[in-house]
Amino acid sequence: MTLPAALAINPSADPVRVAGFPPAATGTACLDGCFGAFLRRLVPTPAAYAEARLIGVEVAAALRATLDPKATADIVDHVISGSVGKRTAIAPISMVDVLYALPARFTTPRSADALKIVQAVLHQQFGAAAIAPDQSGIIVVRGTTAVKVWPARLQDGGFLMPGAATLERASGWAVTNPIAEAATLRLSDSLYGGRPRLLLAALKSWRRHQDVMISSFGLEMLVQEFYASGPRAYALDKALTEFWAWMRSRAGTTVRPPGGRSMMDLGDAWRGKAKAAYWRATLAEHHLKESRLVEAAVEWRQALGVPFPVPGERPLKVLPLFKKTATAP
Repeated sequence: MTLPAALAINPSADPVRVAGFPPAATGTACLDGCFGAFLRRLVPTPAAYAEARLIGVEVAAALRATLDPKATADIVDHVISGSVGKRTAIAPISMVDVLYALPARFTTPRSADALKIVQAVLHQQFGAAAIAPDQSGIIVVRGTTAVKVWPARLQDGGFLMPGAATLERASGWAVTNPIAEAATLRLSDSLYGGRPRLLLAALKSWRRHQDVMISSFGLEMLVQEFYASGPRAYALDKALTEFWAWMRSRAGTTVRPPGGRSMMDLGDAWRGKAKAAYWRATLAEHHLKESRLVEAAVEWRQALGVPFPVPGERPLKVLPLFKKTATAP
């Protein structure tokens, strides 16, 4: 199956630009320098993105070899989507999302059947393939990177992909539009000077470090809504503090993804961690007013994870404060 021209080109997005911070050579002599170093550690290199995309292409080719062996060499039947497709991943890249358009003869009324077809092929090709916990795709591991394949069907310029079955969607198919998602994110980033992507990168680090129970896509939707809802602080530390305070009002609500038809539930299990992060950021601001940069940086590290540097330490080493002490036998 060859995708339409608009979908045949993988949705592109400008790479995250770490701008507005002191140069790397300046070090971490100020909080802006700490945030600059933190973001440079978080943002994957172009080479890392290229490698991740190649892994996704390899898996799509393996599917094609079995499901559509007579396909011509120039056929385009997949889209690298998700954080790699939109360039919103954080380093190290651990997951590549691939939307694979099933050939017409394998199109099934129920998404569960499509998942079984893709799982069988990937299991044969790579030795192991598991259905994702949310029943939305099949996951295979290639080296240190996991690839999640979403079996898909073309639908009104977008895709039908597996989703949770509801009374309205008994078949288990949900509409997604990776082109619209990438375009909306790019527009938000251009309107607000690249700040949404930087805020999103920092929030993804918080999500990973604190095991926050909200999806990366949910955070992406909230960041765009946050910047669109009113004037926001330019400095990243101020924006994070404001976001965590604002975010709590969105607990238990829903958002509609660009190009989608169904609302996405944001949940509320993360509300307590957003509140804790807000107060930690507030304490960091207090330390900074008292000219205690190290203490402020420690608070930010506690919120955002080990990639956040602390002045005077060796790069990416855990401070003695966080080391486990030996216990007596």
